[in-house]
Amino acid sequence: MLTDIQRLQAMGVSVWQLRHPELYGREQEVIQLPENCQLLLVCDDPLSEQDAWLFGNILKSMKLDADKARQLPHAALAALGDHHLVWSWYIGKPEVMIDGVRTLHSLPLAQMHDNPAAKRDLWRQICQYD
Repeated sequence: MLTDIQRLQAMGVSVWQLRHPELYGREQEVIQLPENCQLLLVCDDPLSEQDAWLFGNILKSMKLDADKARQLPHAALAALGDHHLVWSWYIGKPEVMIDGVRTLHSLPLAQMHDNPAAKRDLWRQICQYD
């Protein structure tokens, strides 16, 4: 079953204006990631300088540059638009997961600095996709 927007697109209508937008409720903003973004770190807290250093080193081990990664809080995932992600890395328990991408889970980066077991666990998850 086609939605109203799909019907308009099928008719070649790319611009429209609603006469009564209040009938549709408030539209949720869509988050668009850059096309080159391959890894999304899903983490509610901003990274400290030390956490960012560790994150950068982990990205290097995955052969990814920092410009190919972004961070979003868990609550923002519901608004994620089309993407070209290869990896999603969740800190904590996700309520929403991104389908069709390689998935990682770990402790917060702040807890991984002095925790070799947590680093090994993350590395095992990364290697399972090779």
